[in-house]
Amino acid sequence: MWRWAPSRKAPPSRSRPSPLWNEDDDHHARATALFNAIQAGDLPYRPLYTTGYVLAELVTFGLARANYTLAATALRRIRASPSVTVLHPDEPMFAAVCNEFYRYDDQDISLVDHATSVLADERDVEHVFTFDPDGFRTLGFTAVP
Repeated sequence: MWRWAPSRKAPPSRSRPSPLWNEDDDHHARATALFNAIQAGDLPYRPLYTTGYVLAELVTFGLARANYTLAATALRRIRASPSVTVLHPDEPMFAAVCNEFYRYDDQDISLVDHATSVLADERDVEHVFTFDPDGFRTLGFTAVP
């Protein structure tokens, strides 16, 4: 079973809003086709997860690289989706996130990506939806697409 946890690892200078909502993004068509196939039941990638940290990052980058309307639309759609569960680490989980961040001191993997990793591991998630796959591969996940 595939479960989803989107992420952005790139620093703000390289980042852009999510390909799902930014029609100018090079990955827009691919991301949209993938999520349409998931919604139609053509791909077995369920249940879908994201984290509050990823949403905060998405909105921050959306504001910086696009505009409020795009950022707010993305946030509303994800939060309103019956298909997506937004995860939030409790204190012990956050401690685990920090420990993983410290453990990978030779890698440039963001705290947001480590939070996604720890929460995904807790749910036996193996696949992560991302267009920035290197960190997730290092953490043992299969990157999709």
